[in-house]
Amino acid sequence: MPALTKWVPRGIIGIAVVHLGYGLVVPNMAKALGEIVDEGIVNTVDGHPARESWSWFMLTGLTWLGVGEMARRTVRETGQLPPHLGGWLLAVATPLTVVMPVSGGWLIAAVGALALRAARQERPHAIAGAKQESAQIGA
Repeated sequence: MPALTKWVPRGIIGIAVVHLGYGLVVPNMAKALGEIVDEGIVNTVDGHPARESWSWFMLTGLTWLGVGEMARRTVRETGQLPPHLGGWLLAVATPLTVVMPVSGGWLIAAVGALALRAARQERPHAIAGAKQESAQIGA
């Protein structure tokens, strides 16, 4: 397994941790959380743009954490990244960096590019493994 393959899930999980941490400690984000808690949490977001933004921001962080964990588990079990992970990361990063150039979109793009490179390095191993497996089946 190429060394780069192990770093892609770590990068995604790192993005998630930064995303979630930012949402908890940056003053304007923490203020929205405080307002949600002060009003009792349940049904306190709708109609409040800052709170809605915070909610989606945190849910996105949790989603990145899930994607990173799934990628990590796939690498652990198969030795390879999910096949189209790099493409999907770039598909998220591209419009994000266009509409919000000052954002974490650049981090996602960097990890997406690393995922594509890792997949390219993995490919010879995957092809050799498939040829060996088909030879064993035919024997």
